[in-house]
Amino acid sequence: MSTERLARFVSDLTYDKIPSEAVTGAKQAILDCLGVTIAGCDDPGSKIITQYIKDEEGKPEAGIVGAGFKCPASQAAWANGTLAHALDYDDYSATFGGHPSVALLPAVLAIGDKLHMSGKDVIVGYIAGFEVGSALAPFCVMQSYLLGWHSTSTIGTIGAVGCAAKMLKLDAEQCRMAFGVGGSMANGLKENFGSMTKPLHAGDAARNGVEAAGLAGRGFTANESILEAPQGFIKVITGGAQIDTSTMGQQLGQQFAVSTGLSFKPYPSCAGTHTTIDGTLALREEHGIKLGDVESVELRTPEAIETATIHNQPQTGLEGKFSNQYVVAASILDGGVGLHSFTDDKVQRPEVQAFLPKVTYSHPAEFGFGFRTETVIRMRDGRELSKVIDFPKGFDQNPLSQKDLELKYSDCASLILPKDQVERSLEMILNLESLDNISSLMDILTYKGKQ
Repeated sequence: MSTERLARFVSDLTYDKIPSEAVTGAKQAILDCLGVTIAGCDDPGSKIITQYIKDEEGKPEAGIVGAGFKCPASQAAWANGTLAHALDYDDYSATFGGHPSVALLPAVLAIGDKLHMSGKDVIVGYIAGFEVGSALAPFCVMQSYLLGWHSTSTIGTIGAVGCAAKMLKLDAEQCRMAFGVGGSMANGLKENFGSMTKPLHAGDAARNGVEAAGLAGRGFTANESILEAPQGFIKVITGGAQIDTSTMGQQLGQQFAVSTGLSFKPYPSCAGTHTTIDGTLALREEHGIKLGDVESVELRTPEAIETATIHNQPQTGLEGKFSNQYVVAASILDGGVGLHSFTDDKVQRPEVQAFLPKVTYSHPAEFGFGFRTETVIRMRDGRELSKVIDFPKGFDQNPLSQKDLELKYSDCASLILPKDQVERSLEMILNLESLDNISSLMDILTYKGKQ
């Protein structure tokens, strides 16, 4: 019943059924995701996957951002999802349980570019997948995340199937089959956080969506109740938990999670570091803290934060993105955290490495499952300084402004695109519902580096 309800929502969704605030939320997500994808295209892992696909010499259907060539749509989704998540600068969602846009948008754009679909089609396709993932996540994300599954890839695959099924105009029965196929393709282990494989999880989800929906549209079969089945998706990724899914998706089409459920990052690191960064920077500003004056730091967080920020003694920039120990040191030493913070040289600074063991965790029961963090800094002179951050900057309860998002896009895009193309692409995205052919935008974004 749950799978059927989600499939029926996807097949029935049209642009005129979507409220304006949901369209606005989707366009902000698309703007942010495209910006960080452009910024991520020169990451070493991004270059490897892009060259890997280029060497395969497949049919030119859809573009890879910053690559200068087209490839099969599923491969474009795979690459662009990986690029989008490469810097860990992309959006996240408590309702979705991970990073939605890097799993969803590349699937939408790959099919849209291949079939020359409109901006409205892109918006509808994105929202279809976001709402599917947000309907599913409350029934499994907490249990599966603590077990070690990366929900951006697991929940993201089911969401990406919804996106691709909508873009391919599958009927409800075909959508159910697509979910069945995608349920067996879902993957992603948190143990790979801090490596090139973590962003690959987003690419896998996007590619899974394109391939599962493409197969179902051709008559491929699967279990039609994959989400709630006795050996189905939810049962497996929760480690056998007994979960009542009878209410799943009941609010679909009546309430749209994309209207309020997205958070956008001011820092290019794991969302589980952001409350720590905000708290540490606030204490540094208030008290003029210097690294050498700190005796110890205690981070009081939900348990899930420590299971995501797994690198206590990081040695690389990638590992630093998943280290609350490192971001405390960087925040105090440098007075801020940005793209420049996550290089191997920055992480390996002797004073930083010496400081890392001073930072420890505790997990008060009342902190629950979320982002709340109390940063407690104990100084050598005996003072104990404390700051509680419930919602990090950029979270949906503490949002970035539309202007902030536009500036972030322009900053990211200017790393690759010429100034006139940054401005042109921004205009297209801001007026996405008026764009007749998404390929005109993708042709700009596929541009290969500044001349």
